[in-house]
Amino acid sequence: MTHEPLIPLRADAARNRAAIIAAAAALFRRDGADASLEEIARAAKVGSATLHRHFTSRQALLDAVFIGVVDQLCADGREIQASAPASQGLWTWLEWVAIHCAAEDALSRLIRDGAASPEYRAKSVEVLEETGHALLEKAVAAGAARADVSMADLLTVVNAVAGAARPGDVPRLISLVREGAVPRSEHSESGPRSGH
Repeated sequence: MTHEPLIPLRADAARNRAAIIAAAAALFRRDGADASLEEIARAAKVGSATLHRHFTSRQALLDAVFIGVVDQLCADGREIQASAPASQGLWTWLEWVAIHCAAEDALSRLIRDGAASPEYRAKSVEVLEETGHALLEKAVAAGAARADVSMADLLTVVNAVAGAARPGDVPRLISLVREGAVPRSEHSESGPRSGH
């Protein structure tokens, strides 16, 4: 999903762009969407003109930061898929996504509030679903998720958890989601029995 300029940048320009995005992420995290563009430029060690050459508006810079967050969550999902047991990967990633989005900082609030442009919000849902679907398929094959559970539904619940919970509560709440999403047979021994 990475949003890059249509014309490839020279190495120094690419470094400047990356530095601006990193500085903006830190300051949006601290100060929210109204973070000073002048301070962002100083933190990135570039001039204001350079910042505005790369990002023609505050919204364009916010979108670039938002895309960076989504790209990192997708990269985390691919890493988990490659390294975690099939029965654990999906739930590890969903918990990580929820904790990240539930964080008590201004950037996480901006993400929850949908501060990115509509096209980027829609694309982010698409790529997160793609990443999660690969993990979900492995979980279903391992018996760790029901076949009738969709990635869209899981991300909807994760988004609700992130919006309502403190980061410390996320693991417990995601475990409740997991309990509802595992195959029914796994509950048979511990579930309520008729006639008692």
